Amino acid sequence: MKRFITHLAKKILSQDVRFALRKLNWKARYFIASLNNDNRQPVYCPLEEKYFKTFIPLKSHLVSPENGARNRQRLVWLYLKNETSIFKNPVKLLHVAPELPYVNKFRKAKNIDYVPGDKMVEGYNNQSGILNIDLTRLEFSDNTFDYIVCNHVMEHIPEDKKAISEMYRVLKPGGKAIITTPIDETLKATNEDHNVKTPAEREKHFGQWDHVRYYGTDIKGRFEVPGFSVDLIKYGETFNAEDYKKFGLCKDLILVAKK
Repeated sequence: MKRFITHLAKKILSQDVRFALRKLNWKARYFIASLNNDNRQPVYCPLEEKYFKTFIPLKSHLVSPENGARNRQRLVWLYLKNETSIFKNPVKLLHVAPELPYVNKFRKAKNIDYVPGDKMVEGYNNQSGILNIDLTRLEFSDNTFDYIVCNHVMEHIPEDKKAISEMYRVLKPGGKAIITTPIDETLKATNEDHNVKTPAEREKHFGQWDHVRYYGTDIKGRFEVPGFSVDLIKYGETFNAEDYKKFGLCKDLILVAKK
């Protein structure tokens, strides 16, 4: 029922209206969370560049009160700002399945030639300014982009090897793909079975109804096949305990694939 209501809302309501409704929800949740907050130390969202009394606890996430950024989104944002040239040099950036907390920040960056794209499957037909793309069949020339940012997309794509090959093709030599996806570090081999198709089966085997696999550490080898040089980075571990808590981070791996 929840999936049905979500899909219906995406079909009926524009992206701007959905975002406005989300912000109202975050404000209400933030008010409640602030009343119940025993932490005297303020938190800081690096995307909003603002301090708040607390993040909003939502299931296993800590959500930023004004833009809805989650732990992993703040983690990746700090990596992009601190460890890449995305905000320093003139770059062309492909942002796949663009997260709302990132979109306006990228659009406003004068040095970035920004290309946001998503696959407009049913329910995703109201995304203003977002290109309809298929990551397994990108309609861009070879050597087009300096960077690709792709968060929590690969686990949804049955033909992920094609998507990896396409990202390699459209990146310029020296270009980088910054990837996050659920990775179980206890698995040496990725857990996938193409016979698992129903939402209930996928949730049981892969953790979510629309996931088609659960990656193990062999994801590194998958990206190396077309020629990428790959690093799996535990970026959260580079922060001290105080900053880790202040930024509301997580221990997710960031995969950095360089052409």
